[in-house]
Amino acid sequence: MKKTISIIYIALFTASCCIPAAATLMFPSSDTVGKEDAAKVPELISNGQINNNIGTEFDDYFTKSIPFRPQVITAQNALAAGLLRKESNDVITGSNGWLFTGESVDEYIGVRKSDRSIHNIAETIRIMQKSVTEQGANFVFTVAANKNEIYPEYMPAGYIKNEKNTLSVLEKYLKDDKINYVSLKDEMLKQKNNEIQLYLQTDTHWNGLGALYGYNAVMNGLGSEHESFSGTDYSVKNDWEGDIAKILYPSAPPKCSQYYFDIDVSKVRFMQPRTGQKNDELLKDLMSDKEENDTNIRTVNPGGKGSLYISRDSFSRAMLPYLITNYKSTYITRTRGFDLKDTAGKYNDIVYEMVERKLDNITDTVPMLYAPAVAAPSGTEVRNDRNNIVQVKNDNGALKVYGILDQKNVNTESRIYIKVKDDKQESFYEAFPVTETELLNRTEKSDYGFSALIQNLGEQAGQVRISVIISK
Repeated sequence: MKKTISIIYIALFTASCCIPAAATLMFPSSDTVGKEDAAKVPELISNGQINNNIGTEFDDYFTKSIPFRPQVITAQNALAAGLLRKESNDVITGSNGWLFTGESVDEYIGVRKSDRSIHNIAETIRIMQKSVTEQGANFVFTVAANKNEIYPEYMPAGYIKNEKNTLSVLEKYLKDDKINYVSLKDEMLKQKNNEIQLYLQTDTHWNGLGALYGYNAVMNGLGSEHESFSGTDYSVKNDWEGDIAKILYPSAPPKCSQYYFDIDVSKVRFMQPRTGQKNDELLKDLMSDKEENDTNIRTVNPGGKGSLYISRDSFSRAMLPYLITNYKSTYITRTRGFDLKDTAGKYNDIVYEMVERKLDNITDTVPMLYAPAVAAPSGTEVRNDRNNIVQVKNDNGALKVYGILDQKNVNTESRIYIKVKDDKQESFYEAFPVTETELLNRTEKSDYGFSALIQNLGEQAGQVRISVIISK
């Protein structure tokens, strides 16, 4: 009898292991969770060579192809978040149905980036502003606040809020550098006092009303005449599937309320993307979290005024109807890097928007701007240290100077300049404190990297001597 029971047990155990595997191979699921990429069948031969990553790729394919995976994840997370009150899939379950992303925890509890790293962010913005204003355009830098900074009362009690974080330190640098900065955190907290909900309960982003307040704050910061949409009709519908909810409960995400403003976009012409959709349909897709065809958005509107360039992240998509109906022309981009090398006279207003939890992205990519010329800086020195890495290359007729300096030569607030000298004259330029990771064949950036793109050397375009100068 015992032998029979053992055989049955082994058979059931084997079946429990084999049936899911067999079902996965015979009936693979194509459903994805959150914003992950769809599973791809691994190839033994890739680019004419044996694929050395086939094991990892097969594991990823097998994991994503398990039948009923979204339903299993939903049930598992419902248990962990609802019953056990645990953090699941980098999602934090707060009170009253509020969900927060785990990515925002460091800022919330006060884990800061290094002082040099924060200084580099501020310096990058300062040089951007200098370059843009020299072209005759208005400039605003703005930061969309993490949701838990506006609604800490819904965070679990185990997370202790710290008011001093990366953004608070950065704001001091921005003030010292006279950056035209708009604090969307201050704006949201001011409007929240009117007992208005400004962020989506189950999403990382603000709702349509929060975006409207953000839009007006940015426009006021630019000092540009603009439509405020203060009397615009709107409706509130409980139909929004939040991006966090879809990660936590992929098969049945709970819906939350969203504001929809009645804005006429019929006169707007979309130059990019051109999908053949009606304006309302295209705008709805661009404002959703599909993130399709939204890398570059260009519009013209004969009823608008002025022109706008905005380098943005996902927060700005909720501002789209306000922006494209306010301006005569807009260029709204999500590409990494701030591409304004040759745009003098093209735009009246230039905005750089970044969400608080992604501030480090600002120094991930060197802005595509020519280095501004400056007078000979004082209080500087040249350190001929063999540990300094300095490279020079031709970049479509301009001179790119980049590299990494030895940490011991650089203070927290040191600025980096490039001196170009020949036997007749010398010129000085400001370098971005950003690492050219790809050109230097590095996987990680350094707090001591630099890059400058120098245009129009004139008589110095021949044989020149390049020096990297560090302010002390």
